[in-house]
Amino acid sequence: MFGKMHMNKFLLQAEDCAVMVIDIQEKLFAAMDERFRSMLIRNCRILIEASQTLDMPIVVTEQYPKGMGGTIPEIEEHIRGTYRYEKLYFSCYRDPAIRDRTDSLGRNTVIVAGMETHVCVFQTVIDLLMAGYRVVVASDAVSSRRELDREEAMREMRSAGALIYSTEMIAFMLLEKAGTAQFKRLAPFFK
Repeated sequence: MFGKMHMNKFLLQAEDCAVMVIDIQEKLFAAMDERFRSMLIRNCRILIEASQTLDMPIVVTEQYPKGMGGTIPEIEEHIRGTYRYEKLYFSCYRDPAIRDRTDSLGRNTVIVAGMETHVCVFQTVIDLLMAGYRVVVASDAVSSRRELDREEAMREMRSAGALIYSTEMIAFMLLEKAGTAQFKRLAPFFK
């Protein structure tokens, strides 16, 4: 029988969550499957807007920006003023500055979006889980160059204990109800 406590592991509350946007950079983005580029941008923007609207801290990373370029303009315009953590580790959580920042936030849940699903996203998710975080992967806000790699990473992250939710599932769960100022601010993104 599922009690209230058991079900809470599946539900999200903004005060428990941080958002991590991983490596949505120019050269890497150009290599992504064209079919998923606009979906990735749309859904990452929703997560960023939700983080700002609901006072959830956001961590933005860039993998070797000298070689991979900076964050793409479509995302950059929504995160101006947000510090970018440059990294060489594939796992964000293995970078000492990113790990320290994540641990200092006082949140037990990390919502993850970005690229590539089977490399930096996957390794970050596994490390966050091992560190005791509850991890939610926004299934429609992650991408890889090849769909097979993305699918395999999604399967393995779920089997490791990550929650796999769509961006709208995440956003509506965090909002909890319609009619609020926060709902009205995010509603245009769902049209």
